[in-house]
Amino acid sequence: MAENRFRNTEHIEEPEPVVVPEPVEEAPVEPEPKAERTTTKSQEKSKKGARRIMNVLGGGFLVKEQFARQIPFMIYVTVLLMALITNTYIAEERNRDIAKATKELNDLHVEYIQLKSAIMQASKQSVLAKKLSNTGIKEPVEPLKRINPTTEQNTEEKP
Repeated sequence: MAENRFRNTEHIEEPEPVVVPEPVEEAPVEPEPKAERTTTKSQEKSKKGARRIMNVLGGGFLVKEQFARQIPFMIYVTVLLMALITNTYIAEERNRDIAKATKELNDLHVEYIQLKSAIMQASKQSVLAKKLSNTGIKEPVEPLKRINPTTEQNTEEKP
């Protein structure tokens, strides 16, 4: 018979036959020491674990029907992971933009305060008087007088 090359039967575990002990009326059999049972169970577990690892590394699990039924779920999980990664990159980029804008805002605020201070310093009366002393414009000594337009009209009409 031709061997089926698409089906790898090495990875398939055959179920162990169930042995039902028949009741025996003879002398009771002493159980084996627990140490021996533990080693045999651990050896069996390590063999099964080794088979599973070889099954995964060899790709034998890909041909099982159980794996084929899980493919839509795996695609769903993959899409969710890709969305999560994309969301993380977008959030990091926005954080960088916010940090850059905050730094620029702080720099502009410092520049605003410096310019405002320079304007305040340059617009002082004493500084203006020193700058204008060469042009012949002098600082007023008399206080300013308020001119009220209603009083001027009244004074002109009376004579």
